[in-house]
Amino acid sequence: MLFTEKHFALFFAVYLIAHFLIPVRHRIWLIIVGGATFYAWWRWDYLWVPLLLTLVAYGGARWIDQSTDDVSRRKRLWLSVVVLFLPLVIVKYSYFLLTQVFGLVADPATLVNPPEAVRWGLPLGISFITFTACAYVVDVYRRRFPVVTDMRLLFGHILFFPHLIAGPILRPHELIPRLSHMRPAKDARFLLGLCIFTLGLVKKLVFADQISTAVDYAYAATNRPGLLDYITAFYGFAVQIYCDFSGYTDMAIGLALAIGMRLPNNFLRPYGAASITDFWRRWHITLSHWLRDYLYIPLGGNRNGVAAQTRNMIVTMVLGGLWHGANWTFVIWGLLHGLALSLNHAISRKLGKGRRLLPRWLGVLVTFHLVAALWVFFRSPDIITAGRFFAGLFGAAAGDINQSLARNVFPLLLTAIFFALHAFDRHALLRIAARRVPKPVLFIALAFCWILAIALSQGSSAKFIYFDF
Repeated sequence: MLFTEKHFALFFAVYLIAHFLIPVRHRIWLIIVGGATFYAWWRWDYLWVPLLLTLVAYGGARWIDQSTDDVSRRKRLWLSVVVLFLPLVIVKYSYFLLTQVFGLVADPATLVNPPEAVRWGLPLGISFITFTACAYVVDVYRRRFPVVTDMRLLFGHILFFPHLIAGPILRPHELIPRLSHMRPAKDARFLLGLCIFTLGLVKKLVFADQISTAVDYAYAATNRPGLLDYITAFYGFAVQIYCDFSGYTDMAIGLALAIGMRLPNNFLRPYGAASITDFWRRWHITLSHWLRDYLYIPLGGNRNGVAAQTRNMIVTMVLGGLWHGANWTFVIWGLLHGLALSLNHAISRKLGKGRRLLPRWLGVLVTFHLVAALWVFFRSPDIITAGRFFAGLFGAAAGDINQSLARNVFPLLLTAIFFALHAFDRHALLRIAARRVPKPVLFIALAFCWILAIALSQGSSAKFIYFDF
């Protein structure tokens, strides 16, 4: 169920009515049942995924907490984490490992379809659910969060529908305390939630979905794009993936505010970053922090010298790339980001704290184009497609200019508008607007945004990109 679908509007209307009618002390059941219904709407037979992972996290954390011996706690942690990640590894990586890494299926024609035996449909949101459950178990092990004795709170934490499918990836301290001390329904910030949801709606329907057609055209193997098509897709996909994913996050945050909860922001104007390190402080923040705290630091972080730090950074980013998908293109994307981060840290050490190699404006320009170039691997279904795209970007003929302009003028206009407004993409400005702008003016502006989004989308919306991860 997409946030932009008519079915979701009906679901949320019913949920909101129940939210007002159900007493606060029983509202945790609404969160659990509502989240389960939201997930099962996609495929009810995969509802076992969030339920099983929640039970494993609940039992694993309590098992760890029962031991006072550090060695025993560590063993119990590892076993719990392995069990948590086992469904993700099996359904997402079995085919890739067998066919691409281990080479066990060198010639599928000689066997009885062995690749298909391990090619499962990816359960929706399994990566986000796994990371959320793992964060809870590890934080209990580190004694940073108390073990949850009321199982309902953990089910509510993981099944809370705004973040269930595509994040943000939550730490236990970000939601569980609010679930255990819920406030009256009337205390929710409805107007601010509506403003932030509308921002996400515009990002998704007006920008991401409208630009996607030009991007798909340039990447399709059956088409013969011209130079302008490649240029549009190069800049357009950077806008598309940001507006698609940050649009989802904005909608999730807005929905949560409307029912009295607060989710962490996942983006802080990442294309305004002046270095690749700065970019990863602004892009998919909850994943960046998760990789830092639960992978990079346990690997050794920046301890033990420069060589170890470089290795840990590259390993972390490669695994972060693989988290996005079982494909060599994601491995390359993660590896190149790891190398870029390592180089950036080396330059920072050489220059000294607070000093820059480039003026800020030039750093922003270089960083964006580096990120956009690496997005080519992220978007490409295989390495051949990525190579073809780069070859076209630097060597394609202009082709029929009139046809190219007809295909690309609107996506290019949207791309230009996006970059002109990117610096103002801040929830703080919406908070100010919700407080200070006269309500009639604010509601007219919101209505205009909704009409524009619905008109351009013609009542339908493409799937969110991160649903595949």
